[in-house]
Amino acid sequence: MIFPEITEETKRVKAHLLGEIKGAKTGPIIIAMGGAHGNEETGVTVIQQVLEMLTPLEKEIKGRFIGIKGNISALQKKERFISEDMNRLWKASILDKIRRTPYDQLTSPDRAEIKDLLQILDPIVLSENGAEVIFIDLHTFSGEGGMFCITPRKERNIEVLSPLNIPLIFGIEQALQGTSMEYLNEAGHIGIAFETGTHGTEQAEKNALAGLLVLLTSAGLIASTEIPGFDTYYAYLMAKVENFPHKVEYVYKHIIEDGDEFVMKSDFKNFDIIRKGDLLAEDKNGEIRALVDGYLLMPLYQKQGNDGFFIIRACK
Repeated sequence: MIFPEITEETKRVKAHLLGEIKGAKTGPIIIAMGGAHGNEETGVTVIQQVLEMLTPLEKEIKGRFIGIKGNISALQKKERFISEDMNRLWKASILDKIRRTPYDQLTSPDRAEIKDLLQILDPIVLSENGAEVIFIDLHTFSGEGGMFCITPRKERNIEVLSPLNIPLIFGIEQALQGTSMEYLNEAGHIGIAFETGTHGTEQAEKNALAGLLVLLTSAGLIASTEIPGFDTYYAYLMAKVENFPHKVEYVYKHIIEDGDEFVMKSDFKNFDIIRKGDLLAEDKNGEIRALVDGYLLMPLYQKQGNDGFFIIRACK
């Protein structure tokens, strides 16, 4: 990626670029972003590892792999965000306003981070050259248990993700408005969120690395036979997901409002089976019980965030 003359603005933008590898052959453009939330550093670490692995394999790569860092200001503070959740701001109208607003007039540092990222992403995502763009937003969560991908229920998305054999969550993007996925999918590309494990754990890092490598092969960027130790990564991933449902759909989200004093009951994990009436959390108004049967997803065990928990169900 070529930057014009170095200015303060281009320095800001360049700081988000972890690296780029252009293959010798044509193929998809795969963009992986880590650190959209500043307390989720695992994605940044894993993208750097993948860039190191792919660099000697440049001649075997079909297409491009680009690694980017999300909310740098929040990463420096190890906080989910500074003023606004960056991963709720990718709505078309908000992005248009961010593009048109000078840096010194933006209303939050988090919007400035998006303005930086758009200077990398827009020329690729909004291009009409016909290249397939696959965007993977790497995340971790505050609870425990499992890994999963959030994706629209589109044929190509499922085709790319199915070899990972990890749970695919359909419909939840309707409840999570303004995510980076929305920006990609509205532009006609593939946008997914890969939730790899608990914040800061070794397992989340292993899950992310194995999952991302399998995804690169399933998308056609590189053959699995070219990646050293690929069979080991694949076997690890299959062992980790063998007891989880493969396809599930969003049923319910508990929304936290300012002043609710929400507290999740302890020890819940992703994909715990829950029944209607089970006690899940409490707030200032009393007990919060499950309104439907299903699996519990992303129970909130951190201070920042407005999504208390989700309930999902297996589907075909």
